[in-house]
Amino acid sequence: MTLHKPVLPSEYAINPLPDVDIDGIIAPIVRESGESPVLKTAPARQLLERLPQQLPARGVPLADVVAEIDTVVTQHSRRNAHPGFFGYIAGPGLPTDPLAHALVAALNQNVIGYPGAPGATAVERTVVGWLRQLSGLPEAADGVVVSGGSVANLSALAVALYSTIGSEYIASGAASCAGHRPVIIASKMVHFSVQRASVVLGLGVDHVIAVDHDEQFRMRPDSLELILDQCAERHQQPVCVVASAGSTLTGSIDPLEAIGGICKNRGLWFHVDAAYGGAAMLSAALRPKFRGIEMADSLCMDLHKWFYIGFDGSLLLFRDPGEARNVFYTRSDYVRFPKDGTSEEHMFFHFSPELSRRFRALPAYLGFRYYGSELLGRNVLHNHECAAYLAALVQEAPDMELICEPDLSICCFRYNPPELKTDADQVDWINSGIRNELQGEGDFFLSETMVEDRPVLRTCIVSHTTRAHHIEQLVKSIRRIGSSLLTSRDPATRD
Repeated sequence: MTLHKPVLPSEYAINPLPDVDIDGIIAPIVRESGESPVLKTAPARQLLERLPQQLPARGVPLADVVAEIDTVVTQHSRRNAHPGFFGYIAGPGLPTDPLAHALVAALNQNVIGYPGAPGATAVERTVVGWLRQLSGLPEAADGVVVSGGSVANLSALAVALYSTIGSEYIASGAASCAGHRPVIIASKMVHFSVQRASVVLGLGVDHVIAVDHDEQFRMRPDSLELILDQCAERHQQPVCVVASAGSTLTGSIDPLEAIGGICKNRGLWFHVDAAYGGAAMLSAALRPKFRGIEMADSLCMDLHKWFYIGFDGSLLLFRDPGEARNVFYTRSDYVRFPKDGTSEEHMFFHFSPELSRRFRALPAYLGFRYYGSELLGRNVLHNHECAAYLAALVQEAPDMELICEPDLSICCFRYNPPELKTDADQVDWINSGIRNELQGEGDFFLSETMVEDRPVLRTCIVSHTTRAHHIEQLVKSIRRIGSSLLTSRDPATRD
């Protein structure tokens, strides 16, 4: 038999990059992250035309590729670190992030567990431990850093289903809940990822039952009790109760202690979605707002929201990690690790559907170690103070209306001049116009938001770059634009 020894032609060898001034590429992006406009956009066709739409057969000089990225991405991105970016709950990134993410790429670890990535696993378990301590869950609690709150909520609800139905769930799914339809109980303000998770888990959106909220958009415990009583009459089996520790829409914190007590008394799984609000526990002044979070059976907190870390990473914690392993533990011919092994056999894929995973915990570790929780917590508190200051300015203004007091760092309000008090349609039209004008001017970005089916001006203050003078400028801009729209209305629309 003649052996054929493969030889790769030298022109096809993948060689190291030539000397590249990485700092020269990255530094301007970071330096300009606070410059206006917050978002520069363009027609999609225009951007696509600047990129090769056929898979390139031959490479081009690296400088040309970087230039393409600059003209398409760098020049057409949302600047999350801009002090006037208030549109979404998106972390601005820490100055440590470019180094951290470069290390993640250079190390290229697949953090399935300890045997293949011992150092990375040790770092992630340390970060998980830090945030477990922050939330007050017991020492035996454990978890994993997944891609985001949606995957975290999906994973937690899957484990709640198992906990409710039992081991039959693994073989037969929700169909094994014979005679009683499994339902998820959540506030009307819950993040839509809960409904999406219900679809993926085979329950459907109709099996997510919404609980009424009070005037501050917090779940009402008495309404929760009533719904739970009705479930038995309707042959429904509650899978879990989902509470928000900082809702995405208004930033409201549900009464966690009361809800946790109800769940404990009724033997129900208690899941807390703290994807946005969990970082507020870094502040000693804000931590009391979260009393009761330590009662959670599962909990998620997004690192890429108010912890200021760049995308992506969401911490998922389980009070009893064994419950998660009951759902996600798997063995195959080439993956044969014990269900509850030693630290040297620790497997992260026993806590969520994710198998291959990048080293998401490293940016958080680097940021927390370099800055410390006190400094980060003081910035979080400042964001809350800015939201409270905005609410006060709104309440003082004769032509503005506060929707609710901010629990954390989200403030919802309207431009509502006295002459339009009885004309809701015109108020709604003007507020939509204000948001569009603000985005067009470039110094501020607010997302299109509805509260109780009416447009509002919603500010999500989650950047360490925002200061009080930015809040003052925002209010002045809104009142200026609102006044201009008020005087320029088409007379035909006034009746």
